[in-house]
Amino acid sequence: MSSPDNGDSEADLISTEEAFLAMTDFIWQFAQRAGDDLLTLIGDTGIEADGGPTDPAAWEDWLACVARIRAGIPPRSE
Repeated sequence: MSSPDNGDSEADLISTEEAFLAMTDFIWQFAQRAGDDLLTLIGDTGIEADGGPTDPAAWEDWLACVARIRAGIPPRSE
């Protein structure tokens, strides 16, 4: 698992539009699994003092959403 503070290179950067699309995809997919539990989502997406995510699975889900958007897959699609 990579962590949020892994010194990503400039090639790993996404545009603000891609970030927004990835965010909407991430939230949509979370809602499909966990319903509308906003407090759980907020807790799962926190960053610990060591730079790692509160929930490593949420970080992996985020990376998957970013990869989907970068690949041109529309958000909120299966």
